[in-house]
Amino acid sequence: MNTFTDAELKLIRKLTTQPAQTVLQIKKTCPKHSVCMPLPVFRIYKIDENSFEAQWNGLHEAGPKQIFQFGQGLN
Repeated sequence: MNTFTDAELKLIRKLTTQPAQTVLQIKKTCPKHSVCMPLPVFRIYKIDENSFEAQWNGLHEAGPKQIFQFGQGLN
């Protein structure tokens, strides 16, 4: 199970005030390819008022996804 960084927690707090199906993400530019479009390194999707999906990616490969409940260990 991944733990959240401070930057990720900030996005999660913001997501709580957004409507369902909102997607927020942290992007980084690719250090190898100046013109490529890497995946967001962190992506969250609000499923409903109680839960969201978080995904941790590499620059070019999809990473693990987990479902979380708002308020459970997200201080």
